[in-house]
Amino acid sequence: MKSTFEKNLNEAVFREALNNEEWNAEIENAYNRTKGKYKVPGFRPGKAPRRFIEMHYGAGVFFDAAVDMCINRVYREELNKHPELEVFGQPEVSFEKAEEGEAFAFTFKVTLYPEVKLGDYKGIKLPKIEYNVSDEDVDTRIKADLAQAARNVSKDGAAANGDITVIDYVGTVDGVEFEGGKAEKYELKLGSGSFIPGFEDGLIGAVKGEERDVKVKFPDEYHAENLKGKDAVFHVKVNDVMTEEIPELTDEFVKDRGRYETVAEYKAGIREALEVSAKSRERNERVDAVMKAVTEKAECTVPEKIIAAEVERMYAEFEHQMSHYGISPEDYLKYNNSSPAQFREERKEPAERNIKMRQVMKAIIAAENIEVSQDEVKQKLRDPNVRAELEHAAKHNGGYAEEYAYNDLLTDKFFDFLLSNNEFTLEAEKTDDAEKKPAAKKPAAKKPAAKKPAAKKTVKADKPEEEKAE
Repeated sequence: MKSTFEKNLNEAVFREALNNEEWNAEIENAYNRTKGKYKVPGFRPGKAPRRFIEMHYGAGVFFDAAVDMCINRVYREELNKHPELEVFGQPEVSFEKAEEGEAFAFTFKVTLYPEVKLGDYKGIKLPKIEYNVSDEDVDTRIKADLAQAARNVSKDGAAANGDITVIDYVGTVDGVEFEGGKAEKYELKLGSGSFIPGFEDGLIGAVKGEERDVKVKFPDEYHAENLKGKDAVFHVKVNDVMTEEIPELTDEFVKDRGRYETVAEYKAGIREALEVSAKSRERNERVDAVMKAVTEKAECTVPEKIIAAEVERMYAEFEHQMSHYGISPEDYLKYNNSSPAQFREERKEPAERNIKMRQVMKAIIAAENIEVSQDEVKQKLRDPNVRAELEHAAKHNGGYAEEYAYNDLLTDKFFDFLLSNNEFTLEAEKTDDAEKKPAAKKPAAKKPAAKKPAAKKTVKADKPEEEKAE
């Protein structure tokens, strides 16, 4: 069999040609593999000679099967000859005009993952990222815990900001009730901003048992078309006025929570938990920063075909997220003045960045010979909680727990290498955006292939906010 191979930037093309003898062998192989499904009078299934089946079903009866078997076999053989190729997806096969001495010829074209020309990935100086826990942080957390343990108690006197009113209400526009504008025994914290502007202010000073009309105007950008910009009146009955009673921080309070014996132990535990969280955030943000830097310094051209596939993966992930809320992705996007087409278009750039980042990771791992031993994998899986988590991931996404453990360890070693070989010393002003930025996650493939770590970015969609007073 004659074979030629040509490799371009992100594509490889193979041309294969078989002579008469080789093609006849492929036909014979197809005959032997499929003869059992043909019925020929006078022969038991699978026992009819090839020429009788061809006479009964036509001379080309085995052609399609021979083509499929030949292409699949040759494709595997050629990729085995070229282990340096990192192939994406399935090949594009086309049939060629047979030249002199050829009986059958075809080409298959494969898309290749992009090669990376690494730039600097060591010795980079980056803005300092550091998070420390202060006494104020500890106090804030304690206040939050106390507020969470607060209970609502009825109060005498008028409702003020911060109080909880238990109300019945009916809303009308031009004297007509509208859908979603009615509720009973609804607990509303004044000043929470839960209702449309003006509603909560209209209950300031109300007392238990009082009925009053609250006049409001729906915002011009309100989501319900029939209520946008409309004047409305809510008839409200105040069933109760309550205030939050926040407990004192005592040893008894701490003991009731079941983890600590004294306030001092509780404060120490809070500080320890906050410090663990701060160090985790610090590491994650440093990883994000250094990965962004080394990726930007590398050269890598990503084929459109691979970008499109990554976009579809991101959409499928978004669709799965929405299913947890019982919302279709189309409805959610429409609610946010978007569409599936716009979603995909907006994800092209981050999809390309994801792929480039994964390729840069693999290139650095190969260049630095970062490895994970089987003993390290076994040691990680000895932790029953880790094993259970990885087995769950393997069950739902495919693969094996050992593969996931290998990828986790390799990724951690890679991140450790980057963090230890680059410096976070430059002074840079932090912005509030840092507080809102989600923590970075370790790259992980849904179905991992051993020794090939893959990054995965999460597209997180917020659940649509509900307005009670519609």
